[in-house]
Amino acid sequence: MALTSLYMNKRRDRRRDVRRPKRRDSSPKPPRAETAGLYEVEFAQGLERFVSAEIARVLGGRKFTLAPGGADGRMSLDFAGGAERLAGLGCATAVHAVERFAAPRPKALLGHQNLNRLLDAAKRVVSLHPSGAFRTMRVSAAGRDSAAIRRLRRELSDALGLEDAGGAAAHLNIALRRSADGGGWDALIRLTPTPLSARDWRACNRADALNAAVARAMASLSGRRGSARFVNLCCGSGTLMIERAKLARAERIVGVDADANALACARRNIAAAGVSGEMDVVQGDARNAPLPSASFDFAAADLPFGMVDGGASDLSALYAGVLREAARLVARDGAFAAITTRRRLFGDALEASAENWRLTAEFPLRLPHKRGYIAPSVYLLRRAGGI
Repeated sequence: MALTSLYMNKRRDRRRDVRRPKRRDSSPKPPRAETAGLYEVEFAQGLERFVSAEIARVLGGRKFTLAPGGADGRMSLDFAGGAERLAGLGCATAVHAVERFAAPRPKALLGHQNLNRLLDAAKRVVSLHPSGAFRTMRVSAAGRDSAAIRRLRRELSDALGLEDAGGAAAHLNIALRRSADGGGWDALIRLTPTPLSARDWRACNRADALNAAVARAMASLSGRRGSARFVNLCCGSGTLMIERAKLARAERIVGVDADANALACARRNIAAAGVSGEMDVVQGDARNAPLPSASFDFAAADLPFGMVDGGASDLSALYAGVLREAARLVARDGAFAAITTRRRLFGDALEASAENWRLTAEFPLRLPHKRGYIAPSVYLLRRAGGI
């Protein structure tokens, strides 16, 4: 072959190589690794078992680490996944995203890198909710009126477009505290604009209303069977009934209360919760309810503590009567959950009802109340025999 022809063939081959598209790699790409997150879950003291079980259910098969926090009523949670899964915990008071800074003093949080990290963490929380859900912000810290914290509040307020609420309640809550090892500072950012225990369905409130997180825990004692028949004696404003309906489908949910005003309040809350078609409320004495015998699988009652009416009620007779009535209403293999601060009175009534009920568990709680605490217990009872 002539040299000229050989040269031209090589040029054509090179041109083909240039034009030939590169073959794309069709092998599957590895999944993108999710960023691990650290959270702190806050709850009423005594609900740790319920919160742990709910977290395991909500996170499903995801790998997570759960450990008690540095104080009662808090636990640390480490898992890779979306924080929105934690924003609906029913037994918790609040969930906080935790950002840890190797900063000797809060003033170091004003540094460019640290401030951007804190802003990014706050923006991630805000992005979990519809636009406008956050309008105000609050930074709580020891020395919150120091020059460094005041400047940090201004920087965050300006960058996030939120009004600084000062020391008042706010939608975006950021708490600064020393890390447990003392080597830095933690920023805790609440995941929701209001505490989780402040239900958005509460259209009507009463002084004797049960804490919703406690009500969710009590409702969970009934199990998650879709066919459960649930009766709430002394139903008040309907908190226990609504939390049972939110937990899982039930065949029947009925509330009983003698107070017509309480039932009117319950109806408003039930309608606001969007569960009107799943339940009913009836006026009647919790010791003599207008309902058929053995027609429920589970009964629950937020028993009067005698705090709202000054203790004038005959609680001993009431407790004994409610235990008898619950035994009549609940089938032989059913159960009853009750909450009260009057341990001795309830213990005496339960002892007198030994032929109907046996105590299977007691959960002592410590709940904020006005400027202090109250210490009720939740009791889980099982049927001990025929009625």
